Amino acid sequence: MNKSWAFIRLDFITIKPYLTLKNLCIFIAVFVIMAITSGTSVTAIAFLMLFSSIYAGYPFAVGEKSNMDLLYSTLSIRRDAVVLGRYLFTLILNVCSGIIVFIFAFILLTIMQKDFNAIESMAAILVVFCFISLVQAFQLPASFKLGYMKAKFLTFLPFILLPLVLLLFSSVFPKGFIAGIFLWVASYAAATALAAGVIWLVLMAVSYKAALSFYRKRDF
Repeated sequence: MNKSWAFIRLDFITIKPYLTLKNLCIFIAVFVIMAITSGTSVTAIAFLMLFSSIYAGYPFAVGEKSNMDLLYSTLSIRRDAVVLGRYLFTLILNVCSGIIVFIFAFILLTIMQKDFNAIESMAAILVVFCFISLVQAFQLPASFKLGYMKAKFLTFLPFILLPLVLLLFSSVFPKGFIAGIFLWVASYAAATALAAGVIWLVLMAVSYKAALSFYRKRDF
């Protein structure tokens, strides 16, 4: 477990050079534009969290470029520690992203003299967190099996397919049906949250087991 925590620190060191003032300015500009055009902070929050999730792939890219996997094998570092560390890093990154975006939204909307709906913002963050986790549950095993470059297209495939799935869903089901789903979720919020939590745990457990199995079988 200690080695896994060491990998978490290593992964954060890996993304640190990309956490620049330039990227922060881009974040601020995008948030302000989207908040003004959409009239709500939800769209901007969702976009920034999705954008932040891209950082989860950077340790794979840097590690493959530097041939770190071979180094881990040479040093007899257990592959279980590498996989667990990468999953924990991804989870912590997502949680930190949600907290930072929430604070970010509050500060900017206050400066812009716009209303800040804390409950609405938290709900948006939780929904996006679940979506990002769903995508990463597919991305992480693919990266551990194929390597970053070979899995690059596959890892972005969910973002390509999502608009198509939403378009198909909206065209097949009437608006009343979709509205009914949201109404049901709002009526049974606690049960929905519990079910979502259980599904999330099962999904991440399956994803982790798959990634561990793939990584153990790779030759370096």
